[in-house]
Amino acid sequence: MTTRVEIVNDFLAINVKPGSTIQDVVEASGSALPFGCRDGQCGTCLVSIEQGMEFISEINEKEKKVIAEAGAGTNTEKARLSCQMKIVKPNGVIRIKY
Repeated sequence: MTTRVEIVNDFLAINVKPGSTIQDVVEASGSALPFGCRDGQCGTCLVSIEQGMEFISEINEKEKKVIAEAGAGTNTEKARLSCQMKIVKPNGVIRIKY
């Protein structure tokens, strides 16, 4: 049982098992999605979840703070830090834009 993760900017898709992080997916797929601190502090890996929010882990307080400081604009409900997200459910599609 896997979930399909699509990185729109790179025209990439990869099927992964729940428990994988989006950072793992990016590194395995060869995506150009940038990472900085890899700890949810810098905001470099800010993305928009275009589809599949229900298949990723809940947003944490650190993430909320960094997203607010990064000025994600009016799309804050879609904004996430890719270094903080884990795939939590199988049989879905997660579509990411950066």
